Amino acid sequence: MNDLPVGAACRIDSGGASVSLAEIPVGLDPEGVAVDSRRRRAYVACSRADYVAVVDLETNEVVAQVVVGSEPIDLAFDPATDRILTADAHSDTVSVVDAETLELVATVDVGMYPSGLTADHESRRIYCGNSLGSTMTVLDLDTLETIATVEAEVGAGAIAFDRTRNLVVCVNFIAASATFVDTKTWEPVGRVEVGSGACAVGVVPERGEAFVVNSLAGTVSRVSLDDFTVREELAVGSAPVGLTVAPAHDRVYVSNRGAGTLSVLGVADGDQWAQLPVGEGPGGVVVDPTDGRVYVANAGTGTLSILVDRLSGPPATAAVEERHPLIGAKLPEFSLLDFRTGERRSSREWAERKYIVNFFASW
Repeated sequence: MNDLPVGAACRIDSGGASVSLAEIPVGLDPEGVAVDSRRRRAYVACSRADYVAVVDLETNEVVAQVVVGSEPIDLAFDPATDRILTADAHSDTVSVVDAETLELVATVDVGMYPSGLTADHESRRIYCGNSLGSTMTVLDLDTLETIATVEAEVGAGAIAFDRTRNLVVCVNFIAASATFVDTKTWEPVGRVEVGSGACAVGVVPERGEAFVVNSLAGTVSRVSLDDFTVREELAVGSAPVGLTVAPAHDRVYVSNRGAGTLSVLGVADGDQWAQLPVGEGPGGVVVDPTDGRVYVANAGTGTLSILVDRLSGPPATAAVEERHPLIGAKLPEFSLLDFRTGERRSSREWAERKYIVNFFASW
């Protein structure tokens, strides 16, 4: 991968595996990210701000905020039409923005709670996973007309495609599965159970494999695209949520929301080569094919991390995430307000009993 001299604005991680070039504030809960190589821009979907942040990659500054639908989660950029597209979860729409004027030019109805968006630039298709609708919407990338609505499963979201096999893979978060769809008939042709919380996917066609991120299981499933079976479960960091395949197809990058890191996972060996530090709560991740720089949207810090992977190949020893010192320790006492009575309740009330504590994200 690319190597760069380190200047005042750069930071090498402690293991020397990466150079951090910048961490840029973009907005509330950034998720999807795409790169416009010609303009030297990054586009970031800020889900709780309801806009796309436009980042100038020469100055590392936000130069515009383009309002789209409610809760834009995923994002894609199509150079051929010069359009930015967002999956707006609470609006049940895909917003279309002109990248030259940065104006909203179209809004397309899709299924319920669209949360995944992937563009096939060669076949001129865009795929949208509708989590609450349990469907995948297929749009014409040029006309924005709906080509098909395909049945998937509960929690349908992230999508990847294999043009050589005429396959689309849609992962289903709640069903903990992947649905395989024939792009000639738009009919499901296979299904596989993966780990719990399946939420991201990437394809390496020449190996006949898909890599599926399982957030709740904390793993990546290596799935065969020929017989729709799980070949292997791969270890990454805690609470992985995002994935992209490197342009050379020798590694995949997995963002670990719980660890605040980016795992570099070898495609051939399945080993975790490194965990690269990024911001808190990382999610969307892409690689600019022109220079190899990696872009990560960090929901926890509201930033975009830009880094260079310095690994030329697998290290002598694979990276292993250190066990947190609190794992296995006695639960410390705490108290919270009872939302029904307003009284303060203490964990001491359930001493020596089994119970579940659910820390719920209120948005």
